[in-house]
Amino acid sequence: MLGETARRHRRDLLRLLGWSVLEAGPTLVSGALVAAALDRGFLAGDFATGALLLCCYAGVVVLGGFGARQAVQPLAEVVESLRFDLVSRTVRATLLRGVVPGERVDGRSVEGATKHTEVLRMLISQLLTVLRTSVFSLVFVIAGLFWLAPAVAWVSVGSTALVVLVLASTARGWQRRVRDGLLAEEKLSATASTTLLGLRDVVAVGAAERATRDLAVDVDAHADAVNRIGRVVAGRVAVLALGGRLPLAVLLLTAPQAVSSGVLTPGELLGAATYLIGSLDPVLRALVRVVGDIGLQIGVLLARVQEYARLPADPEPQATGSGATGEVALRGVDFAYGPASEKILDGVDLTIRPGERLVVVGPSGAGKSTLANLIAGLDTPQRGEVTLGGVPVTGLDRRWPRRSVTLLPQEAYVFSGSVRENLAYLNPDATDAELELACAAVGADELVASRGGLDGRIDSPGELSEGQKQLVTLVRAYASPAEVVVLDEATCHLHPERERRAEDAFAATGRTLVVIAHRISSAMRADRVVLLHGGAVDVGTHLELRTSSPLYADLVGYWNEA
Repeated sequence: MLGETARRHRRDLLRLLGWSVLEAGPTLVSGALVAAALDRGFLAGDFATGALLLCCYAGVVVLGGFGARQAVQPLAEVVESLRFDLVSRTVRATLLRGVVPGERVDGRSVEGATKHTEVLRMLISQLLTVLRTSVFSLVFVIAGLFWLAPAVAWVSVGSTALVVLVLASTARGWQRRVRDGLLAEEKLSATASTTLLGLRDVVAVGAAERATRDLAVDVDAHADAVNRIGRVVAGRVAVLALGGRLPLAVLLLTAPQAVSSGVLTPGELLGAATYLIGSLDPVLRALVRVVGDIGLQIGVLLARVQEYARLPADPEPQATGSGATGEVALRGVDFAYGPASEKILDGVDLTIRPGERLVVVGPSGAGKSTLANLIAGLDTPQRGEVTLGGVPVTGLDRRWPRRSVTLLPQEAYVFSGSVRENLAYLNPDATDAELELACAAVGADELVASRGGLDGRIDSPGELSEGQKQLVTLVRAYASPAEVVVLDEATCHLHPERERRAEDAFAATGRTLVVIAHRISSAMRADRVVLLHGGAVDVGTHLELRTSSPLYADLVGYWNEA
């Protein structure tokens, strides 16, 4: 995943590398310029030379700041592109797993993936920001020390090697503890979420004490994991302090003898101290923070995100057939949103014939949208079976909803992009002629023309009204290859005449059309009407139900009054 992003941004990475070298440049010359300013300038009685050398140092620092500023743009390009790749893969994999029998995807999975991806973006940004200059700075510091004080340089190399050795030897245990802490946090979040959402039921059945105990166990486990991480951090900080301060201690202890014997001049002593205090110690701290902390956290989080981004294996179908005849059947279907919840559907039997225009009505909360979700495969019944073309939904290829059923909800989704991209969302292979035919059929041709045709752009979904957004999604559904189209109040923001035109257009194609109605006119145009009430269904024509069902007659009367 990281490799693919890096390959796409080779140019940005090279730009980042070049500006990072310039940013780290002051490290190479800092000690040397300070030493020369003291020895050749101020101590030699030449104030002008000393001041000029210090001004040169200041100029190099300004150049380093310019390099740091220029590095921001390529850094942002790489990091934001990586974030986009992670989110895209995670969402795609989550959606694909969501329609595969046996795969479990819930809101916590999506929340966890989103959270980890955002943290990864921040950590990788910090990693590149610090690492890109720290490596060059470390090399430049060692080179500068070998130039001024070779003995101190060798001590610095040894202390740096010690820090690296400790980092390497503790990396596996540190990574394991970070992962344990991450999993403990996820488990605590899941337990707390489940407990709080079901708090009323917990209190009702007298399980408050048990729920408290379960939550306390997860809290203690998370605290223990965090404490283990803290102990490792403390040990690493101690090693870092030793590795960073040891060369300075050696320099100060040997300074009197080195200066008196002529091994070091006063300027070289100050220059070496400048390298150690101003560069080596901060660089080692930064490297420990990046490689020892941020780098290992990135490894743990990236592995976790890759688990979320796991594509489902192609399951062996439990039945053969394409499910493309357009017939939908529910046999003895029960559905409820929880074990203790009231059934939304109770033993429902319903067959929707190929090419039929079926309208579903019922009081608010009767289960109309639930029925639509079952037909589209977004929900699975607790009992009974839903078939498409005689094939159980669970036995179809995971892509069957996109290929065989199109569900349009009330909330129309439009994204920033070209008009063509929006209209061909459910059928990327649709030709311009097919899209234009779909626009004319459902009454969206005027809207498309006003946007500049198929090549026009929708820069922001807010540019369109709710009715215009619904027209866009109606064109998508019409242009899709699906044999079954489900409109779940997908025309509620349209004028009744535009609604009639769209419904008639779908019916004229011979496809199975299921309409969750919000106007009596839709029911009057239907081949059959399904009335949902109390988990059961009454089925008949508009006239039959108006005569046989008092509830339907009342509903028609309410609609007429409205």
